[in-house]
Amino acid sequence: MSVMESKNSNRVTNGEIRTHSDLSIGRASSLNVNKEKDLQDLAKEFAALKVSVAGISNIIGSRSVIRRYLWFICVVAVTIFMGYMTTKVILEYFSYPKMMIIEETIQHKLPFPAVSICSLNPIANFFVKHTSLKKFQDLKKLISDTKAEKRNYNERDVCLRKPLCRWSWFQEKCHCIEDPCLSEFCLAENSSLCRCLPAFCEYRTMHVDGCQSEYLHAVNREVCFCNGTSIQKYYDSAWEEENNTGLFDLIKDANLKEIIRLVRDSETFDLLDIDEALQPTTKELYRFGETFDSLISSCTFQGIHCYRENFSVLYDPTYGRCYMFNYVGNNASGAEKGIEINTYGSKSGLQLLLRVADRNILDLVRREIGARIVIHDPHVLPFVAEYGLNLRPKDMTALELSYSKVQRLGNPWGDCSDESTLPNGEPYSLLGCKKQCSHEALMRYCNCTMRHLLHGTVLEKLQSNYTLCNISDDHQRKCSVKVMDKIDSTDTCVCRSPCRQTVYSYSAASSKLNDKFYNTVKAIRTLKFDTDRKELKHINFTSMKSMIGVKVYFNSFEISSRSEVSSYSWETLMANIGGNLGFFMGFTLITFLELAEFISDSIIAACRRVPAIIKQWKLSITKP
Repeated sequence: MSVMESKNSNRVTNGEIRTHSDLSIGRASSLNVNKEKDLQDLAKEFAALKVSVAGISNIIGSRSVIRRYLWFICVVAVTIFMGYMTTKVILEYFSYPKMMIIEETIQHKLPFPAVSICSLNPIANFFVKHTSLKKFQDLKKLISDTKAEKRNYNERDVCLRKPLCRWSWFQEKCHCIEDPCLSEFCLAENSSLCRCLPAFCEYRTMHVDGCQSEYLHAVNREVCFCNGTSIQKYYDSAWEEENNTGLFDLIKDANLKEIIRLVRDSETFDLLDIDEALQPTTKELYRFGETFDSLISSCTFQGIHCYRENFSVLYDPTYGRCYMFNYVGNNASGAEKGIEINTYGSKSGLQLLLRVADRNILDLVRREIGARIVIHDPHVLPFVAEYGLNLRPKDMTALELSYSKVQRLGNPWGDCSDESTLPNGEPYSLLGCKKQCSHEALMRYCNCTMRHLLHGTVLEKLQSNYTLCNISDDHQRKCSVKVMDKIDSTDTCVCRSPCRQTVYSYSAASSKLNDKFYNTVKAIRTLKFDTDRKELKHINFTSMKSMIGVKVYFNSFEISSRSEVSSYSWETLMANIGGNLGFFMGFTLITFLELAEFISDSIIAACRRVPAIIKQWKLSITKP
């Protein structure tokens, strides 16, 4: 009996436990439902009443379901467009646009530039016998001793009557072509047909075989068409090609033979392709270059006579000795400062009188006669061949200066360089960087360099000696061409513009020099008594050299400052993003605070649900 009661007692107890467990789970589920409802109510209240975004309240609060859907579609469409415009604004900012601001100011004084003067006749005739240029003197004598033959005018006239022939002035010979489509009188239609001058189809003097007229409806007239290859024969000139072997046998000097061979084999009549072979060596240019006294006869700065002590020697690999006025060297601490000038106009600045040889100069060394001038920063050695200006004999040339400063932006807006010096110690410049890099590449791969890649030097750097690539050497010529092509087509030399730069710009004007003015000054300066002190005499002006006048001055003290600035700042980006958000959706900074508050409330409500969820999970596990 007791056992039975005990079993019944246990049965009741287990039932009560199950009932209690079910009631607990029910209460937990009811609690979770209430909390989820609270979260939904919180979200609805936030969307309908608290958030200040346009359109959201209409989606929640509209009584009509259709209106809710319409509002939802409109809000989604506007949000997408707003996102597109905002993304576009952000991408524009990250493209880092920039603009140039130009400001003009007036100063009371300006730093005067350095002025470099070079002669276009790099070695005086007096020193030619000590250099490799002596062969040109021998060549000049050979040509002067050679009998000059008169031109055959009849032969030339016959050649000029042929439409496909031309007369070469340099060779005194007639050259003809067979293909009329290669002449200057035709335009190609396709690979085998061209449209030519109407006279080519007329049976008169200029008629060309293989050409015929056809009526062209597009232009409503007859047009002369020619085949790509004419059957016209070459004009048989009476001038026969000479035998070069027999010609060279008459010349005993090996150096003369080499020069004549180079000139005759040159592919251009101006000999630019063999120019390097005609130039003196850099050592000869540095040692026997034009002297100061023979080049510069007079120097005046601000109305005061200047002397050779005011000049420094530039040793240029192309022009030899040049003379720099107001060059002060690298812009290092403690370095000498350049001259500052406080007046402007044509009567101020630097005025020079130069004398250059224009008679009895060497043939084949220079194509120009005169001098070359370069305006540059006083702290930087000039690039004479690239930035110079030629001065013509018997002219007075005026160079009007203007001063400007350039400020460029670095990354991410630009790609300028903050480097102050090049690896060789020279002040940094874009051209200097390119030359230095190309020079090093040629020396590395070809063990030689090109003359135009060498920069002018001052005295302490004269010991540097580089082998110039010999164009007559097939290996060196091909190697140098290959390396230079590689540099141009790849990023072997990465050179950037300097972030800060001082620029001296100039405009040039010239007039005829009154040499009688200076002749009279010389006559008065050399006026003196004869040995008996009875008569006056003076030293005559000699015409062995021509005079060149040059004036360098500021036309005003106006400074042009050109600065790159960011055209899209961080503040502008924020304003544009805020404008898009406000215009399309009514977003403000308060809206983001409201969103932050809602997210905070949602997190707190969710955290309060965690214990109930855990309890419900445990009860579900213990439930049999």
